Amino acid sequence: MANTSAIKTTIEPAIRRWLESHFPGHQFTEQVLRGYKFDAVAKDGSIVCAILCNRPRTRTGNENTGAVRKALNDLSYLKLLPMGVKKLMVFTDAGFCELIRRRAARLGPESIEMRVCELPDDLKPLLEQILDQASYEQRAAE
Repeated sequence: MANTSAIKTTIEPAIRRWLESHFPGHQFTEQVLRGYKFDAVAKDGSIVCAILCNRPRTRTGNENTGAVRKALNDLSYLKLLPMGVKKLMVFTDAGFCELIRRRAARLGPESIEMRVCELPDDLKPLLEQILDQASYEQRAAE
């Protein structure tokens, strides 16, 4: 099975640091709010973020439907948060961000800001390797 733990231990912390640079004075940690685990929540609870490290297409060129379902699920949980909370979805892939914008249009995502985080050069190959490995295993299982 592909070891995706580096996404949680290396990639997501880097994205939290990126968030902290964009929202000075805030520290972000993974937290459960209203029964759902969010990837990045400001210490004061004023900003809540879902982090999505996916690509829009599988290696065979099909739409990444599993990742789309998860992203739309994250969006639904973000929408349940109170009005005063800043809600974000942060993507590591601009194409996946655009795909989710299109898919979410019918769900009224206006209250949720979608941003793309450009990973540092040393982390891009790590994420690509993890996603490639998971993709090969998924394809082999079919």
